[in-house]
Amino acid sequence: MPKRSAAHEPDLAETNEKLLLLLAEAVDCREGIPTGSAARLRAHATRFADALGLSAEDTARLERAALLRAVGKLKLSNDILLKKSVLDYDEWLMLKQYPAHGAELLNEWGLYTDIAPIIRYHQEAYDGTGYPEGLEKSAIPDLARVLRILVVYCAMTSPRHYRTTVTSHEAAVEYFQRERGQNFDPGYVDVFIAHAIGQPA
Repeated sequence: MPKRSAAHEPDLAETNEKLLLLLAEAVDCREGIPTGSAARLRAHATRFADALGLSAEDTARLERAALLRAVGKLKLSNDILLKKSVLDYDEWLMLKQYPAHGAELLNEWGLYTDIAPIIRYHQEAYDGTGYPEGLEKSAIPDLARVLRILVVYCAMTSPRHYRTTVTSHEAAVEYFQRERGQNFDPGYVDVFIAHAIGQPA
């Protein structure tokens, strides 16, 4: 079998990143999330990583986790994922397992296993009220705490099938200020606000 030349490696890496974006857009499309939302989230992740002074490796991990954050929703039925009315208790319990499902999928397939913990814990809240395991503070991986802010911000400031209103950047910032130290890591919230992540660069 012919050996792959080094010249082809950048093309392969670029193709892999495009496939990740395609998968992210497909998962979002199923849920009715507007096209381009995944790319927007990744762009915010890049800016946030720069503001935090993350290494190139951690920046890449955060960007990929931003794209694959919802891959576990592939295991949820349309009855739950697309329901416009309030979920009942059992449905809500099932929905809350999607981050764990996503991490399990990556581990099962042996793909991007280094970001599986970020995926699994990105919906954990700083005060322990999140899911799927109710972890709190430093028990939650650093990049998962960062991704939680990004995911919530993008969910608030873009259309969703289950609500008719879209939150402004200013209102989202006020929400993060109120929830600083409760829902979200206070240090990361401060950096997010100070560097106006989410606003045009």
